[in-house]
Amino acid sequence: MALTGSGIISFSDIRDEFSPGSNTPVSFDDYYRGGTKVRSNAGNNTATNLAANVPTSGSAISLNNFYSQARGWQKTFSSNTSNQTGSSMFGDDYAVDYPKYIVINSGVTVYSTSTGSPALDLASGGAGSITVTNNGNIYGQGGAAGSNGGTALKADVTTTLVNNSGANIKGGGGGGGTGGSGGKGVYTANATFTSVVDLGGGGTSTPQNNQPSWMDSIYTSAGDLDGQGNVSDRLWRGLNGQFSRGIGQPGQFQLNHTSGAGNGISGNCANRGPIYFRAQTNTTGVYTVAADISTSFGSGYGNPAISVSAFTGNNGDLNTSSRPVSDTTNMNANATYYFTIYGTNSNNKDYFYNTLSGSVSGTCLATSTGGAGGAGGVGQGFTQSATSGSGGSSGSNNAGNGGTGGAGGALGANGSTGGTGTDGSGTDVTFPATAPTNGTSGSSGGLAGYYIQGDSNVTRTGSGTVAGRTV
Repeated sequence: MALTGSGIISFSDIRDEFSPGSNTPVSFDDYYRGGTKVRSNAGNNTATNLAANVPTSGSAISLNNFYSQARGWQKTFSSNTSNQTGSSMFGDDYAVDYPKYIVINSGVTVYSTSTGSPALDLASGGAGSITVTNNGNIYGQGGAAGSNGGTALKADVTTTLVNNSGANIKGGGGGGGTGGSGGKGVYTANATFTSVVDLGGGGTSTPQNNQPSWMDSIYTSAGDLDGQGNVSDRLWRGLNGQFSRGIGQPGQFQLNHTSGAGNGISGNCANRGPIYFRAQTNTTGVYTVAADISTSFGSGYGNPAISVSAFTGNNGDLNTSSRPVSDTTNMNANATYYFTIYGTNSNNKDYFYNTLSGSVSGTCLATSTGGAGGAGGVGQGFTQSATSGSGGSSGSNNAGNGGTGGAGGALGANGSTGGTGTDGSGTDVTFPATAPTNGTSGSSGGLAGYYIQGDSNVTRTGSGTVAGRTV
């Protein structure tokens, strides 16, 4: 407490102020500013010395020099400022055992510009009594989307806090949570087949009658695509009828494929088969395949079957239990697949005018990714306003929309949770992943910042407002 500003002042008054509790005789030589009892400022101490009028050694000194003087340094903030620390205010004297006073004037804000830096940081290493008198505001920085707000006052040393009426100490507002993603959708996609190669036929005059090795138990000799010995005038015409021979109708006794989105692949032949080809697709999805054997002119050919495999040596039979076969197969984009259409009991059986046929659909059930959730809003700080979250992006092809991001919190308040994404729709599939799916929940908003971090070190008085967390 400062000495009297007028009237009688005694040596004992000086002793009690600058050497409290000592009860030693007073000598002016002990009370020059710059000694151990009345200290001078270190060169980097920006605070006001409360004994600035006390002369330094070598100058005349009298009782009058001690009017209104006090032991300690005081840092007064009369305009807005940011990111203050004990060492930035008191320099090397922060570690000196000497009273320190921090005063924030009415209408003045000490604030943070980063959630990683408190507005007022009294770090460990400070010595002497430290008193903070707040008549204005101490505000932490607002959190980014989904992040916690910053700290207003951090006290790692013993601190007396006087938070006067009308003053505020508030942690930064928490950032709003990110909106949830929209659910996956399922839609019918028009696929494009490329690299279509007729592996079973070929040749320039007669079919090659090739077959994959795994069919040796079904075809003990080469297959027969052209009806030789029975209907020799119906010759295999190759891919898209590339070989002009035979009397087959357009699209018959050949492999058919027209380039372009949504165009599938089909084949028909008038004898034992097999129809054997490879192709790639540009769309990952679930495709419909079919095979059929017409029995109008006989029987004994077994059931129709179609094999789809990623390897030439594998039999990927899908179904041989019905006439005609209709089933689905999973295919990845840009991978080569081998297709074999055949009869399961085809040894030495001539179909004559019966037809072995099969197809791969040019459309598939494909999955679509849901819309992304919107970003959360920013929490409030002194230099930033709390903002609303942004809207989520729209899902396409039956995918759900992303949820709206949560709003940033006001000073001392948590951010809002992001909205839930909407559900996807469409036919159920399990490839390449289970779909459709429900939209996901938005993430929680960030927490309000600490209004005091290190509360156990702080003795608080005053009726000013506090908001946020404390620890």
